[in-house]
Amino acid sequence: MNMPATIEVNNLALCEPLPPASYSCQAVELSRLSSSVMCVQLVVPQEFPRHQAGQYIELVLADGSSRPYSIAGYTPEIRYLELHIELRQDSQTGHSIIQQLRHQGEIAVKPAQGSVQLKSAAGAQVFLAAGTGFAQIKALMEQHLSDLKAQPNKQPTYLFWGTDHAEQRYLESLVESWCSDCADLHYRPLDWQAGDSWEAAVSAELEQLEHCQVYACGSPQRVFQTLDALEQAGLPSANLQSDIFAYAPRP
Repeated sequence: MNMPATIEVNNLALCEPLPPASYSCQAVELSRLSSSVMCVQLVVPQEFPRHQAGQYIELVLADGSSRPYSIAGYTPEIRYLELHIELRQDSQTGHSIIQQLRHQGEIAVKPAQGSVQLKSAAGAQVFLAAGTGFAQIKALMEQHLSDLKAQPNKQPTYLFWGTDHAEQRYLESLVESWCSDCADLHYRPLDWQAGDSWEAAVSAELEQLEHCQVYACGSPQRVFQTLDALEQAGLPSANLQSDIFAYAPRP
């Protein structure tokens, strides 16, 4: 009887172990940004994979489900995550996360994901935020402003932040400080209730879109509506970035 051949594997030692599905992160600060938005700062362990501005993480809830939240700060040398968590009346998710952090002081966090990232542009840099979508835009803006300090240029920067009510623009004082420090930054708050829209605001400010880079954080309907309108105005589709394209693509 022939015996089966022995197969020797010599490269097992070269295989790197898969990273764990989540990491335990401690809460170092819970503070209110408004009546309905909490700022959460989490310290990540040394082994937590590095993240970049524009990405998001997932918080693992006590029942095992997870929820994505944009990383709201640009901190390349500091091992913590800033998150903006909305406390909505029609959802218990945010409330449950805050309650868990207050009682346990920690939460499981999945590594950063997402392909949105700051890119160089021959034209204007345009940032579009809706509600707490400002979290992702804040991180991108902080990196952009840091880059401008290191290597100034005269290309303008535009930030449009739309909400249903003025108080929902919970860090407008921060935006105003950015404008004071950067003469080429142009900020315009938008009122959805009054009929404002990203696409109309961008078109009113910018005649040439061909060389612009646009970053949008909002609902799928709003992002796709804006993309369609700006494409017709001359923006290449590849020049608009949004997480929507990955997790809520068009059919």
